[in-house]
Amino acid sequence: MTPSQTSLPRSIAQTEALLCLLRGRRRLLVLTHNNPDPDSLGAAIGLRHFASLAGLVDSRFALSGRILRAENQEMVRQLFIDMTPIAEIDAASFDCAALVDTQPGFGHTIVPVGAKVDIVIDHHVQENPPAGINPVFRDVRCEVGATSSLVTTYFREAGFIPSCEVATALIYGIKTDTADLSRNVSDLDMRAYDFLFPLVDREKLVTITRPRLPTAYFITLKEALRKVRLYGSVAMCSLGVIASVEMVAEFADLLLRMQGVSAVFCGGLVDNTYFVSVRTDAGGDAWRMIGAAMVGEQGTFGGHGTVAGGSIQLASSDTRGLRRLERRLERNILRSVGLEGANATLLADRGD
Repeated sequence: MTPSQTSLPRSIAQTEALLCLLRGRRRLLVLTHNNPDPDSLGAAIGLRHFASLAGLVDSRFALSGRILRAENQEMVRQLFIDMTPIAEIDAASFDCAALVDTQPGFGHTIVPVGAKVDIVIDHHVQENPPAGINPVFRDVRCEVGATSSLVTTYFREAGFIPSCEVATALIYGIKTDTADLSRNVSDLDMRAYDFLFPLVDREKLVTITRPRLPTAYFITLKEALRKVRLYGSVAMCSLGVIASVEMVAEFADLLLRMQGVSAVFCGGLVDNTYFVSVRTDAGGDAWRMIGAAMVGEQGTFGGHGTVAGGSIQLASSDTRGLRRLERRLERNILRSVGLEGANATLLADRGD
């Protein structure tokens, strides 16, 4: 592993600007994208803790969507992460709002009416930022592997020591978004990890990483393996109607580990929403790949480096409409990688 040399820490002036802003406000509202992942969770509670150490009296973390995946749910339980459903938030009662691990204008992000976004901390690409939104503090570094690394850097540069729970959340956020420091990793991520490691609760970290899974998970996994189609080094799987959205990302992660596979496209329908996950090997561009797949579709997507995800709202969940959508997405993906018209090999039919 060779970390990128382009992510040297910014000057302490950046952290001091954030400190100055927080010390001038009374109540902080922290927001993430829908269905926050470990990097979002870690960055959100990290920023809340940083604000408290800076002298800010009160803050809230507003939850939009649900906590998915067994690991994420275990993270919330083990680290006592406190969240308030976004529908219960009175945005007008806060004089400061922050977006972490997302940005204004992203389709998977809800900003409550009356909230003025003053802080944006993120590491994702945004090609067309919305006009008229100018946060006081904006720290977006696309070369960094995790937003949790950015928040950790503020602790380091301010001379603050995060609590054990916050350090554990931040390091788990870094681990998940960089696949244990193996993808999209920068020098800043490495320094953040080294800073946090002596502070974490290792027993809780192991518990979060390896939660118990229900029998239904393995039944879904068995069915998913029967639906994998291989086009050279590209693996595709349309899961059809599934019970839980987290299965899409988990199965995409699993397929990328297959020998000879360098890119994965996986999708599944939950209620009337079709969820998509894309994974690529190091050097791939999952964000471009999912963008190509979504051409002509009414959906939202985002990503960074080798990981991307998105969703498409359907008018109904009937089988015919679902199959048409899956064929369109597959056709777009194959066209984007130069495999249009190629024949698929079913994983279930392979004898090796």
